[in-house]
Amino acid sequence: MKKWVVILCVAYLATICLAGYFWYVAISHPIRYANEIKAVAKTYTLPPYLIASVINVESGFNKNAKSTKGALGLMQIKLDTANFLNEYYKLDVKLDENDLYSVSTNIRYGGMYLKYLLDKFADVNTALAAYNAGETRVRVWLSDAQYSLDQKTLNYIPFNETREYINKVNKNIKFYKKWL
Repeated sequence: MKKWVVILCVAYLATICLAGYFWYVAISHPIRYANEIKAVAKTYTLPPYLIASVINVESGFNKNAKSTKGALGLMQIKLDTANFLNEYYKLDVKLDENDLYSVSTNIRYGGMYLKYLLDKFADVNTALAAYNAGETRVRVWLSDAQYSLDQKTLNYIPFNETREYINKVNKNIKFYKKWL
């Protein structure tokens, strides 16, 4: 009789722990807008888990997010970045700030920007550094032997915020790879 009580208690505790884990994952790693993420990932040949990870770190899936530096929406795209992408890809599109609060528009431009950066910087972490700190700044770091030995990858990132950003995105990728 005691043996069964112990087994039931252990099973009950294991169920509670497992439920707690899934609750934690659902809260800390939400999966919203999966259809939009997958469509953009397919269009720009990006892994959907990368887009979801960036969204999680940038805005926590808050489509109305706005940074103090003027970055907007889920993927925290600035209007000048979106306009640059329109010019770069020769798109005849005129956007205003309100457009970047649209889920589909924001994910499309965020994905477009990730693709642009991955084409410029072959290394994913270097592209993520550019997404966070800016392409110009990353090019300066790559040209400095203190930060890059091969002018292609960053051995050291001088900004704490950017180092933490890359770590968070990579940590999230592990979760999103399982679900997307």
